[in-house]
Amino acid sequence: MTGIDHAARTAELEAEEVRLAFDRFDFAEAWAIGRELVETAPAPVAIRIQVGDRLLFAAALDGTSADNQVWLDLKFAAVRQFGRSTLWLHHRLKARGRTLAESPSVRTPMIDHGGGFPIRIGAQVVGVIGVSGLPHEDDHRLITSAIEAYKAGQGQGGRG
Repeated sequence: MTGIDHAARTAELEAEEVRLAFDRFDFAEAWAIGRELVETAPAPVAIRIQVGDRLLFAAALDGTSADNQVWLDLKFAAVRQFGRSTLWLHHRLKARGRTLAESPSVRTPMIDHGGGFPIRIGAQVVGVIGVSGLPHEDDHRLITSAIEAYKAGQGQGGRG
């Protein structure tokens, strides 16, 4: 990916995370977003939605493998450590001319490929939504599109 302004993309992703924060997040939100992810995935993906250590939704569509679960573990570790999406981490590192391996604070295996997204209630990160199976920008976009669809449905008689 050449010609990308990684610093500008990092700022866009930060604003997106704020815009897609929740007032509440429990099983109902996880179920609605998880279903949206399953129904709109353009190819086989593995999906996991977790708040703290509590697994609220998981699906592995036909065509996925155990590798997808490993990728989800690595993405979840990155979101938990940095409190940001894995795509944010990717562009943040690129903007600084660094790699994840060069980050001194990284002590556990993790990855900076899109597809890990923080669940925020206000400013606090309470969980992670993860998708694995598509190119990393598409994994990220699938998650954000599902959250946007959920939030749009809230304004049309959905629960809030």
